[in-house]
Amino acid sequence: MLTAAEAAHHLGVKLGTLYAYVSRGWIKSYRRRVGRQALYRRADIEALRGLVAPERGRRARSLPDASSWVTVAQPIRPAAETPAPGVIVTESAVSSIVDGRLAYRGYPIEEVVEHAAFEEVSLLLWNGERPTADAAAELRREISSAKMPNPVATAISAMGDDAPPLLRLSAMMPSLAAYERRGEKLDRTARARLIISMLPLPLARKGRAQVDGEGGMAERLLRNVAGAAAADFEIAAMNRVLVACAEHELNASTFAARVVASTGADLYASVLAALCSLSGPIHGGACDLVEQMFADLDHGMRIDECLEAFAREHRLPPGFGHAIYPEGDPRAVLLKQTAATIARRKGRKLYEMALKIEQAVFRRERLRPNLDFYQTVCSRMLGFPAGSPAAIFAIARAAGWIAHALEQYANNRLIRPRMRYRGVPLRHWE
Repeated sequence: MLTAAEAAHHLGVKLGTLYAYVSRGWIKSYRRRVGRQALYRRADIEALRGLVAPERGRRARSLPDASSWVTVAQPIRPAAETPAPGVIVTESAVSSIVDGRLAYRGYPIEEVVEHAAFEEVSLLLWNGERPTADAAAELRREISSAKMPNPVATAISAMGDDAPPLLRLSAMMPSLAAYERRGEKLDRTARARLIISMLPLPLARKGRAQVDGEGGMAERLLRNVAGAAAADFEIAAMNRVLVACAEHELNASTFAARVVASTGADLYASVLAALCSLSGPIHGGACDLVEQMFADLDHGMRIDECLEAFAREHRLPPGFGHAIYPEGDPRAVLLKQTAATIARRKGRKLYEMALKIEQAVFRRERLRPNLDFYQTVCSRMLGFPAGSPAAIFAIARAAGWIAHALEQYANNRLIRPRMRYRGVPLRHWE
């Protein structure tokens, strides 16, 4: 058996490329009975080496590096056929979903949520390896001390206090880009740190623009948006929510960020594109729909009436089901545990209602909750106002968007997919 470092050295590739080979199923990793280190069979590495190692000055059969990007069109099929689901369009070393298991840079989501802070996860996603304690502390300080530049604050203020949280986040991106144009030009790393530290600020309640203390993203959101005292258990719960939401392979918003980055546009534009993709109800709007469902139940609607209404409209209950996780979303399992922890300290009403909804949906539809459901439950239990869960998701996911944009810049090719034409046959204008 070989360690990851030994296997990568044997293949002559970087660790990120090795992890990409695992995520694509080209090789398999194994776990020790004691400890969490991934191991690789020497025979598997030798077999793969015959495909990727140079022979007589050239490669026998070329496998692309994890950082290389090739846009692959679906194969042309008869019009009557439907395209195969899950078409692979590229490769990445940022995260993987294999057999229903999610991992960030090779680390299982269960371990990351349990042990890592959001700042550590952000740097892990951006740089590929676990950061030092000093690096994570520095990013935490930047987040806790961030102040919105006056021109940016003026632009956000002009939107009015009733502007939806996601719209406020979106408006900040071009404002930050314009502000940077007037001052010192930042490199991509500095720009990433600026964006992530600024994102909580448009959500702050009046009079709560500054943070008391030196907490990171979790504490800043709790103090300035939820208005909570930020007890240790609340900070830990908020951190788990942020980490669980930080990255999820090539979803719609991440793909939007990568497409924009592939044109050479800056990080502000990439994050803005991702934020805009969340305005639709299918990807980013699920949290709002979950909130509305709880509000209807609070106003006297019975659960069975609520579910029947979704059925009549041929809609799934919001926050349930996931195409990638037919056996259940592992992130929802983790955040359900977090919700139970919050309930022991903050009251069980919302949590018990969530359990009843989960049971009713499973009996009726055989669907399990996804991330949006228990992320919304946790956020509202922690005191965040209506409309906040979707924005909290966006702030957390920005770490992943930035990671994918940085990966795209590193070895860029324009992402230009193809479409299958299904219109009228060729004709002439006469």
